[in-house]
Amino acid sequence: MIDLSQLVRPPRIWTGRPRAVVRGPLIAAAALALSAVLLAAPGDAMSQERRGDPVSITGRVVDAVTGDPIAGVEVVVRGAGAGPDGNLRAETDADGQFQVSTILVGEYRLELSHTDYNPAVGEFTVMRPGSFVTSMKPLGRGSDELMTGIIGVVTDRNSGSQLSGVHVAMGSGTQGVLSDLRGEFVLDRLIGGQHVVRFSMIGYTPRADTIRVVPGRVTTVEVSLSVDPVQLDPIEVSVERREIVLQRRGFYHRQKTGFGKFIDREEIEMRGPSEMTDLFSGMAGVDLYADPLNQLEKWVVLRSGRHMTLEPRTLADDDPGPGRPTDIYQRCFPRVYIDGIIAHRGGDEPARLDTFVDPGVVAGVEVYASVSGLPPEYQGHGTFCGTILIWTRR
Repeated sequence: MIDLSQLVRPPRIWTGRPRAVVRGPLIAAAALALSAVLLAAPGDAMSQERRGDPVSITGRVVDAVTGDPIAGVEVVVRGAGAGPDGNLRAETDADGQFQVSTILVGEYRLELSHTDYNPAVGEFTVMRPGSFVTSMKPLGRGSDELMTGIIGVVTDRNSGSQLSGVHVAMGSGTQGVLSDLRGEFVLDRLIGGQHVVRFSMIGYTPRADTIRVVPGRVTTVEVSLSVDPVQLDPIEVSVERREIVLQRRGFYHRQKTGFGKFIDREEIEMRGPSEMTDLFSGMAGVDLYADPLNQLEKWVVLRSGRHMTLEPRTLADDDPGPGRPTDIYQRCFPRVYIDGIIAHRGGDEPARLDTFVDPGVVAGVEVYASVSGLPPEYQGHGTFCGTILIWTRR
């Protein structure tokens, strides 16, 4: 049963007399939404609200895990009222504080960066002088969401074919895992550091290699075995980021096959979408349309279904509508799954993604224009307009 409480955007609730107001969630670049705690300050409200007068705001940046202040954070505030160049820069002091003393009332983009923390970006609205607190998540502490481990494939040195049934164990222990029919294996829940990994299979010369594991990252390896005791090529190693939930859902394996289009959490954080449909902007084979009855709401249409003719939606007799009729209602809309459960059946009704999915809780998205590459459990009647799979962070 899907927990819709984490997918629904909560209403804005105002308390006291806030001085700076957050308009949308501030998305931290590895896993945590920035939170702004807004503090009231005394003063003449009438003079503070005059839009032409510069005001002063004070921010404090803390560690999302420990709550300690972070010194040396580079702070960039971008917007029309942020100085003559449209941006103001500051750096946090030993108490994690920074101050912007000449900013106009208006909307701004906040960017935070630090060598030991995941970058964070977000939007906020300055209404009056005041202060706020926000947080950054440290690198290498994403064990609750990011996978730390080794993923690899074992092949025959001579033929290059993938080997199934290879025993892969850590150190001198006898417990381990076996490579599957694709020659792939997974060692997860590891700690960072150097690990000795042993590979053995009847008919092949065993080998052992030292592999360095980075906290919060997956080390991907390619290993070859030989039937003869010869000098083997070194293991090919690469490091990447993987979300635990996406690994368990088979997201990365499907991404490797080349079918469909994929957006992982790292790309979501780099793009910093304010609405769910922003993730589909510019994606090949995907179109975005504005709702004729509400131009602020966007619909996702896969081009595989854009020529499907369905019964158009009609307005009430006494409703003149937004203007001349449009064929948007004749589009064919994709089916949407959230964490494996149907959230929208698709067809002639659009999925209003912006109203019930917050991109801040999304771990990954898969888009399939047809049944090609679509996992069998999601195939069947109703997928002729395409399918979107959304996986949330848990």
